[in-house]
Amino acid sequence: MVKISIEEMEKARKRLQGRIHKTPVIQCEAINKLAGTNVHFKCEHLQKTGSFKSRGALNAVLGVKEERGDDCQGVLTHSSGNHGQALAWAALQCQMPCCVVVPANAPQLKKDGMSEYKTDIVLCGNTVKDRETTCAEMQKKLGYDVVEPFNNAYMINGHASCAAEIIEQVPEADAVFVAVGGGGLASAICMYIDEKRPDIKVYLVEPEAKQLKSYLNEDKLPEYDTVNTVADGIRVLRVGDLCKPILAKYAAGNIISVTEEEICEALKLIWTRTKQRVEPTAAVPLAGLLKLKDKARCPVVILCGGNVDLSFVP
Repeated sequence: MVKISIEEMEKARKRLQGRIHKTPVIQCEAINKLAGTNVHFKCEHLQKTGSFKSRGALNAVLGVKEERGDDCQGVLTHSSGNHGQALAWAALQCQMPCCVVVPANAPQLKKDGMSEYKTDIVLCGNTVKDRETTCAEMQKKLGYDVVEPFNNAYMINGHASCAAEIIEQVPEADAVFVAVGGGGLASAICMYIDEKRPDIKVYLVEPEAKQLKSYLNEDKLPEYDTVNTVADGIRVLRVGDLCKPILAKYAAGNIISVTEEEICEALKLIWTRTKQRVEPTAAVPLAGLLKLKDKARCPVVILCGGNVDLSFVP
């Protein structure tokens, strides 16, 4: 069984080389003036399938094929959209069957995106329990290997390729701002940067209803299991069991909570100033940067995805 480690992250990067985009980093003078610092945007919304998820998903499919060989009959997951699209795309690249369990309230654009990659879609209820229960039922029925959206070592190791690119593209960086949902990308960023560039501070930014700080430091969670937020990509309340100890170790003291209004204002800024049509979740890190009083000298903001319905207005 593969572990989450710097060695495996480097293996994943080599495995992905030439198969995914090295996404660009852009700047915007208007946002620099507003933020009072030199902001760099890492454009993961321009990645394959429109989000960073393709990094981990392709690493997972390739890794499972190497590990299981002909015993792997297909891959299965549950997702509100971006992970499902990424896994469907990755499976198609490897000529492997794929099935995605999708909550009924997932954006139609993301459901359509999955269908385009010839995956089987199974609808379920809107809670995390609904998703996990239906996924378990489909696993028994199909016998496919389950690739969890964030609680999967292959996924986390693959996402670390984003951190490696940031270090190469912005060598003067002193901070990275990343949105937190299940914690897969955030865990990869925290762990890889701590090893390679411990001088860079990683900030975890969340919708205020998520209460990640209480969860990591005190193990306290609200009674609900999803977060009511415009940032549909990070509505899951809990971070993954594999992610929690990593986040607690590397970034528990660097958590910024933002309001829905702050997320929407940050999204409008990105749309109008950078002209990048990102999804609401991608605006969460910028909202965190703008809220932080002690500004970093050269922050990197990860624009995690761009799968947004054209009719959506913040």
